[in-house]
This record gives sequence, C-alpha cells and structure tokens, in this order.
Amino acid sequence: MLEIALCALAAFFITLVLTPEIIKIAHQYEMHDRPDERKVHSHKVPRFGGVAIFFGFIITSLLVSFIQNHWINIQLVAAVAIVVVVGFRDDFLPLKPTYKLLAEVGAALLVIYLGDVRITSLHGLLGVHELPLWVSYAVSVFTIIVITNAVNLIDGIDGLAGSLAVLVLGGYGTWFYLVGNPTNTLLCFSACGAVAAYLIFNFQKKIFMGDAGSLLLGFLAATTTIMFLQENAALPAGSPLRLGSPVLFVSCVLALPLFDTIRVFTLRILGGRSPFTPDKNHLHHLLIGLELPHYQATLIMVAVNLLLIGGAVAAQGVNENLGVATGIAVLVLGSRYLAHRLARHQARHGEVRPPQMLPGLANAQRPRKNRQTRK
Repeated sequence: MLEIALCALAAFFITLVLTPEIIKIAHQYEMHDRPDERKVHSHKVPRFGGVAIFFGFIITSLLVSFIQNHWINIQLVAAVAIVVVVGFRDDFLPLKPTYKLLAEVGAALLVIYLGDVRITSLHGLLGVHELPLWVSYAVSVFTIIVITNAVNLIDGIDGLAGSLAVLVLGGYGTWFYLVGNPTNTLLCFSACGAVAAYLIFNFQKKIFMGDAGSLLLGFLAATTTIMFLQENAALPAGSPLRLGSPVLFVSCVLALPLFDTIRVFTLRILGGRSPFTPDKNHLHHLLIGLELPHYQATLIMVAVNLLLIGGAVAAQGVNENLGVATGIAVLVLGSRYLAHRLARHQARHGEVRPPQMLPGLANAQRPRKNRQTRK
C-alpha cells in the first residue's frame, strides 16, 4: 500500500511542477484555446495540460517499474506515446480526423497484437461467449477506439474528463491491488496522481488537458478495461473478487462517456447533420444550461457514475443483457428529464429554442447572457 501511495504522490508532484511551466510557455508563445460561439469559456486558455499528465504518468510508471521490478507493458507505453504525440499535434495544429483515427488504430493494434491485451469473450452479452481470433481483434480495436474517443468528447467543462478518469482508473487500480496485480495497480495510480495535480489548475481555469490529455486518459481507460476483463476471467470461479457480470460492470464504469457519445451522435444524425459536427448537446452542456457552475455539473456527473457503478456491483450475477438494458433505460430517462428541465428553464427566461434542433434535447446550443462560462 505504501508503494502505491508513493507512486501516486510522485506522479502528482511531477505534474504539479510541470504544469505551471507549460502554462508560462503557452502564454509566452500565444498557444491557447481561443473562445468562440461553440465553446463555453470566455478567455484564452492554454490547452497542453495533457503533456504534464503524460510526463507525470510515464516517468513515475517507468521509475517505479524499475525499482520494484514490476515491469509495465512496454507495448502499452509505446501506444500511449503515439496517442499523446498525435493529440499534441492536433492541439498545436489541427489534424484531419482520418489521421487521428489511423494513429489510434495503430496504437490499439500495438497493445492488442504485441501486448496481447484483447477481448476474448463477451461473457454472454447478446448470447455471445468465446470469440474467434479475428473477431477478438476486431472487437478489441473497436472497443479501444470507441472508449478513447468517448473520453475525448466528454472533455467539455472544467474537471469532468479528469474526474471521471480518476474514478475509472482509481476503481480499476483498487481492484488490481486486491487481486494481487502490482503492475496494473501502479499503472492506474500513477495516472490518478498525475490527473489529480492537473485538476488543481484546471478547476482554476488556468489550463485545459487538450486532445493530448483526453486521448491519453481515454486510451488508458480502454486498455485497463480490457485488462480487467482478462484478469477477472482468469480468477478461480469461487474467488470473492471475481465478478459474475463483468460486462455490466465495465458498462457502468464507463457509462457516462459512452452514453453521452452515442446520444449526441444519434441527435446529430436525426437532425440531418454529420455525427462529427461539434455542438452543445452533451449532457454537461445541459447542466450548465441550468446555470450550474462547472464544478457542480462535474460533481453531479461523477456522482451519477458512482451510483451506476454501485448498482452494477449490487447486481452482479444478473443476466448481462438485462443489466445493460436497465442501465441504458435509466440513462435515457435521466437525460430526457434533464432536457425537459432545461426547456422549462429556458421558457421561464423567455428564450426560444433553435428551430433546427430537436425539441427538448438540444437546447444548450443557443448561447445566453450571463451563462457560466468554461475555463
């Protein structure tokens, strides 16, 4: 336990020291995320916090691995470096989505093929259990890409992506510790320590993590999810730490990023637009549309995610399909209620919904005076 605490603290202090320096450099060379009609911050903010997170995470992971002789997956380190470099390039000078996707696929194949981090079974979801090898590769690549970009897309208000990443990686890290996997434990808590330091500056609206940070955290969330599924399946059937409904559990752990991504893509398609068209239809946009400050919106979403995780733990052993369907129903009803609240709030303030948007679902698209701004 002591080495885990020291690992997290080391990553925390490395990131804590690096972040102010990155902020200074960004201000000196005018490298900022500038406000526009789509964004919810009102002043120029550096967006290279992901670089500080990466160095805090990677230096600590490699150092502790060397000292403790618990070598982390070197293919994972290389893959993380790829997504961070691509994310940094996109933060500095935007890349075409195709190039980013190709880099993500390459990084995913690196950990799947060389690191053997892949999904081998759906554990009864949709009636499917063991997967053929080529299907395993395809499903694993798809899963990593979806989770990575879901975390990237949810990075829309102060502290949200970072707080959810700490929840996800801290939860997996605790489970890895309990089952006696020191390598993955140190990996998770190194990331948690680095993100915690970044959040101090992010909540003060001094820096964003940018694509470098959100892609890094998304990729780590994806790969540790698959590692969890592999480790859980390898535990003896009678182990108290072996989850009987692992797909339900990981679905709830990653519920908000995944559901929010599917939701906004569906709204965009139904509205006759490309699913990749940026807008303000995310759940966090609905919350700040109710005049909530960013920290409150973040706390609400983290609390909801915690409740879903608690429900998944309590429901272990139930049918995977029934559990996942129930979770989706809860999220759909919750998002509809939130959209209804926002519509009523806007009506009371004399606001008119944009006619091209779906009623009651995308009202955060229209900017409003005195709205709490991001970062």
